[in-house]
Amino acid sequence: MIGILTFHWADNHGAMLQTYALKHYLEKRGEQVRVIPYAPYWLTCTYWLCPFKAELEDHVPRYQLLRESVRWNLRVAGRFERRRLRMRAFRRRYLTSEAPIRKTEDLSFLPFKSVVIGSDQVWNPKITLGLADAYTGNIPQRGNCRLISYAASFGEDALPEADREEFIRRVGGFHAVSVREEAGAAFARQLLGREVCHALDPTLLLDRTEWEKIGKVPPEKDYVLLYMMPCREHLLRWAQAFAARLGKKLIALANPGSTHRLRNFEPASGVGPAEFIGYVQNAYCVLTSSFHGTVFSILYEKPFLTYCQDVLGNRQRNLLERLGLLSHLWELDKDTDPAEVWKNTDWEQVRSRLSSERERSERFLAENI
Repeated sequence: MIGILTFHWADNHGAMLQTYALKHYLEKRGEQVRVIPYAPYWLTCTYWLCPFKAELEDHVPRYQLLRESVRWNLRVAGRFERRRLRMRAFRRRYLTSEAPIRKTEDLSFLPFKSVVIGSDQVWNPKITLGLADAYTGNIPQRGNCRLISYAASFGEDALPEADREEFIRRVGGFHAVSVREEAGAAFARQLLGREVCHALDPTLLLDRTEWEKIGKVPPEKDYVLLYMMPCREHLLRWAQAFAARLGKKLIALANPGSTHRLRNFEPASGVGPAEFIGYVQNAYCVLTSSFHGTVFSILYEKPFLTYCQDVLGNRQRNLLERLGLLSHLWELDKDTDPAEVWKNTDWEQVRSRLSSERERSERFLAENI
């Protein structure tokens, strides 16, 4: 049996869909796969109706109530709960229905021949409060299973200096290592002094026909889709003006808890992972600041623009560059007509490049699982 240890617990479309994709891909190859239900409170607490932020103090998580988010979540509690229920339903149906494991010491890798750690930002110390024991394989009941990272991410181009020696000690013993971003792979290669594969996010291992099997078609048609992660006022206002110029309705998707600073804004309600797929599939065009918003726009060959707003945007930039789609990287003050960008997109070339990237990633899995 193969175990997958990742951020399946996050009420986030991309986190859940990448977990589904890796599980489904390995099952199609004839493997028996189990998502390990590790979901500690210090990670999941940011997704609660009354959310907390966890910080380490003397190696112990301390919790701070996010009061502004609490006030907003309670104002939109109905919308928040509809979204959360669809997230949970998707998780139970497609990922795991097992009871969550809250403590690292309760984890066991003994039932598995291999444990795949990743994808997602499992090596981002800003998320995991330093390098987390579980996501670096540092658990008592590890046994003899082989540890493999698939498309793991640091969140940035490199780890902070303070975490590097620990990373070498732990991840240096993995059977095989792959990283999602090109810069991250180069950094890990140099740090570990061994081969590190540059691998695709698992969502790109499946084609659109696979996603259509689980997607839910929305009632709306012929709309501009805005998918923001995180929310930004200026991006919303630009999208509203752009949709009005096209004479189309704007449908916006965002985490309800992240929209409290936006004026006169109400995102689409109750959108889980299956609904997200349907919204991308049926959009006239997609405007996004999200990595997975970019991914699914590419899979469905949609007219799209990707707005990169900070260092996290390097993920999108790297993907677009690899697939020959850098012209879709957008600044809000650009003079270029988006229609010209979309008209000149060579989707045949994109499919060819994506096929080559898939082959490399599939080869990594086939050789190391």
